[in-house]
Amino acid sequence: MVENYRYPNITQAAWILVSFLAIAVALGVFFGILEIAFKIPLSKHPAVLALINLITIGVVLMRGLKRAQVSFREICPLVSVRLSLFFPMALTVIGTSILLSEIDNIQRTVLPPPTWFTDYLGNLVSAQVSLWGSIIALVVVAPLTEELLVRGLILRGFLSHYSTRKAVLASAIFFGLLHFNPWQFVVATILGILFAWWFIETRSMLPCFFGHALVNAVPLTLIGLFRLEIPGFTIDPETVTFHPLWLDCLGFVLAALGVWLLIHRFRKSRDTVPEDVSGDKPDQL
Repeated sequence: MVENYRYPNITQAAWILVSFLAIAVALGVFFGILEIAFKIPLSKHPAVLALINLITIGVVLMRGLKRAQVSFREICPLVSVRLSLFFPMALTVIGTSILLSEIDNIQRTVLPPPTWFTDYLGNLVSAQVSLWGSIIALVVVAPLTEELLVRGLILRGFLSHYSTRKAVLASAIFFGLLHFNPWQFVVATILGILFAWWFIETRSMLPCFFGHALVNAVPLTLIGLFRLEIPGFTIDPETVTFHPLWLDCLGFVLAALGVWLLIHRFRKSRDTVPEDVSGDKPDQL
């Protein structure tokens, strides 16, 4: 196996993280200067955030493809996935989103986020500036770019270096760190494990795109589109409110049912132990 084909390992992924941060900060400064010069609130517009994400990950991905000596198609396998899998995937995502929201509430009691952070997320999810801008940023650009980087490039490289369990966990932690704040780390890491599991089972990026987009679409739809008031599910910058018991129960039932159905269907379709994307037999998750 060509050594570059195994790119990246943990150390190289850390440098990817540093590169991502450096490019994002440089672009943030650039748009900040434009905002001051032309007195336009660019920093609050979701379309600008989407553009920064797109440019940053685009540059990192192009460099990664060159280092790994692989084509774009190889980090973005669009293997067809049975339509019957998307229903339990949707159940899992919706239920998990509810439970992760409650985990976030618990975390905020221990580590309260600053006002600027809650305002940032609140404006983005509530679509106060632009509904279509928030949709593009959260449901289109973020899933496509982040999944290509983390599941397409990073997880692929890790699977050629480490066991499946270690590769999944390491890539999930990387996904958490990619958000560059402690308030999203736990939630993103858990989702990273879920999406990595789907990628390994299906050998396709389609479930990852779908799951990531749906995770972001749930709060955007409930808060930004329908303006629903659900205790603990909306972002409150001043106080922490927990979910009503029925909502947590619903989240647990949906997530458990979705995971159970997926395990059953994955096992049923696994006639033989498939080879992973690195060419080796994968460990069982």
